[in-house]
Amino acid sequence: MKINAMFSALLVSSALFLSACDSADTADSDNATKILDGKASIVLPEGFVKMPKDLMDKKYTNPGQRPQEAWYVESEGGKVTLAFAVTENRVTEAQIPQVMTALKAQMSTFSPVVTDITIDGKKMSRLEMTTPGVDAKIYNVMQISSMDGKMMISTFNATEDIKDKYTQAGKDALSTLKY
Repeated sequence: MKINAMFSALLVSSALFLSACDSADTADSDNATKILDGKASIVLPEGFVKMPKDLMDKKYTNPGQRPQEAWYVESEGGKVTLAFAVTENRVTEAQIPQVMTALKAQMSTFSPVVTDITIDGKKMSRLEMTTPGVDAKIYNVMQISSMDGKMMISTFNATEDIKDKYTQAGKDALSTLKY
């Protein structure tokens, strides 16, 4: 299938850049932070600050695979992040399950777990897995959705040593995504 091959190639490259590193509507709009040039918002966990360009350049070394925006806990030295990217690839909400099937197959070495969720009335999917990193294993939650007909990739990542401290807050934050 031609579409599967295209999604597989796209998703593997997208997943790698973000790995450098049914939900109730819990977003309190007063606490929401605008992301992606104001096109979306999310309620960030306490302590997350916008990652400066120099750190993004260092953490995400391939410019073509760098997220458009990332947030991190400064005191953890970049070991925990939330990152956001909207690709140029067209994807509809109905295609999300097919995209996740291809991504899960490509990442099968890492035993990914996929769950379907609904956030703010939009169907999305999450893929959770642990991948090897440069200095430590990295726990990843990758959330795929369709934003204005394009694939949006939102991720939460934490190194294994601090995973338990931040995972619930990261997942909760992803569940407040609005656009």
